[in-house]
Amino acid sequence: MAFIYFFFATLWILFSDCVVTALSTNLEMHELAQSFKGHFFVVVTSIMLWRLARKNNLDLERASDIDSVTGLHSPSVFMRHVDTLLASQDQQTSYVLVIVDIDGFTSLTNKLGFERTNHLLSDMAHAIEVSTLFDKVTSRVHADRFACLVELDSASDMALYIDRLHRECNRHLQRYEQQATCSIGVALFGPDGDSAARLMTAATRALNDAKKRKGAVTYHDAHLTEQAQKRRQLVSALRVAINNKEIEVVFQPQYRLASGELTGLEVLARWTHETYGVVPPSIFIPLAEEQGFCEDLTALVLEKAAKRLHDNDLLGSVIQRVSVNISAVEFNSESAIRRIDDYLQLNPKFARYLCLEITETAALDDILECARVVDILKRHGVTFSIDDFGVGYTSLGMFNRINVDEIKIDRSFIQSMESDSRTKAITAGIIDIAKRLEINVVAEGVETATQLALLKSFDCEYAQGYYLGYPASLSDLKVAMSV
Repeated sequence: MAFIYFFFATLWILFSDCVVTALSTNLEMHELAQSFKGHFFVVVTSIMLWRLARKNNLDLERASDIDSVTGLHSPSVFMRHVDTLLASQDQQTSYVLVIVDIDGFTSLTNKLGFERTNHLLSDMAHAIEVSTLFDKVTSRVHADRFACLVELDSASDMALYIDRLHRECNRHLQRYEQQATCSIGVALFGPDGDSAARLMTAATRALNDAKKRKGAVTYHDAHLTEQAQKRRQLVSALRVAINNKEIEVVFQPQYRLASGELTGLEVLARWTHETYGVVPPSIFIPLAEEQGFCEDLTALVLEKAAKRLHDNDLLGSVIQRVSVNISAVEFNSESAIRRIDDYLQLNPKFARYLCLEITETAALDDILECARVVDILKRHGVTFSIDDFGVGYTSLGMFNRINVDEIKIDRSFIQSMESDSRTKAITAGIIDIAKRLEINVVAEGVETATQLALLKSFDCEYAQGYYLGYPASLSDLKVAMSV
C-alpha cells in the first residue's frame, strides 16, 4: 500500500506542475489550476487509499476464514454456514453434527514434533472429508478437534457413516502412532438442537462422555449411544470369531429335478456367540463387508468347507459341485481376488468342484472388469454362477461378455409363481433362454410341492430350498442321504 501511494505521489509531483504551466495562460488561471490540482490529488489519493485498505481487509478476512494447516473452514465460517443450512430445512431433514477429537493430543505432539503434527492434522481433515460421498461442511474448531455437519440420505445411514468415519480417522492416526485413537461426539438435528450453537453444545457434551473411555463414539441421545456400543461390541466379537475360526459352515443340498439325485451343495456361514446367541447371516455378513472382514470370512468358509468335504470323502463321488458366495465388496477388490486366486492355486482338487456365486448387481457394475476376473479364476477349473438372478437390471447381453456357467433364479420369482401368471411366464422364459445358451439353471427358495412341479414342467435342471432340504451339517446330510 505504501509503495503504491509513494509511486503515484511521485509521478503526480513530477508531472502535474508541468501540465499546469503548459495549460495556464495567466497568473490567475495558474493559481486556480494549482488549487484544483491540490484538491484533485487529495480526492484521488483518498479513494486509492480507501480501495487499497478495503482490499487488504477483505484479503485478511478470507485468510482468517480458512485454517492454514488443514484448509478447512474456520469455526466462525462453519457456524454461519451451518446456521444457514439449518434455517432452510425442516426437522425431517437428516442432519447430523459430528465432533472428532484426537485422544492424548499433547503427548502425541511431543512425540511427533511440530511438522509431523501438522501433517497428521492435515491427514485427519482429509479422512473426514472423504469418509463418504454425503454433502458435508467441515471445520477445525480447536487444535485437535474437528466438527462436521453431514446431510444424510436417511437416518438409517447414520450408524454406518459414523462407523466408517471413526475407522478412517483411526486408520490415519495410526500411521503416525500405532496406539493413537480418536473419540467422537454426535448430535442430531431436531432432537438435539435446531441451530449451530445448540448442536455444537449437544455434540460437545457427547464428546466429553466419549473421551472418558477414549476411542469411543457417544451420541447425545443415550439410547443411540447404547445401540452404537452394542454394534461395536458385535463387530469386535465377529473379528474374534473369524480369527479364532468360530464361524461354522452348513450345507444346503441342490437336487437334479429330472432324477431327484443330490448333485451339489451350497456352503452357508453360521455364527453362534455365547452372549448374543445365534447371529443371523443377514446381520453378520453385512457387518463383515462394512468392516473389511470379508476376505478373512471367505477364506475361513472355503477352508472349513474343503476340510469337511475331504474328511467325509464326498467330493467327486456324490457331490459334483460346491457353491460358495463371493460378496460384491470382495469381487471388486483386487486384494480379495488375488487371495482367492492364491487359495485356488494351492487347492487344485477342491477348485475343480468349486462354483463361485456372484450377485447380478456385482456383475453389472463393471462388466469388462467382471469378465476379466472370471477368466482369471476359471483357469483353476472353478465355475461361476450369477446369484439372485432377475432382481437387478438384468442385461442378457452380459452373457456375451462374462463366461458364466450357471444362473440362480432369485427366490422372489419362485415364491410368486403360484399366484402371479406374469412371474410364472418370466421364470419359464429365463429357464428357456438359459438352456438355449447352455447355461445351467438353479431355482432357489423352493418351499412347496406346487413350486417344484411348476419348475419341473419348465424343464428347470436344479433346485434347492426348504421343501427339498434345510441347511445342515455334513453328518446330518449323510444320514439323510443314507451314505
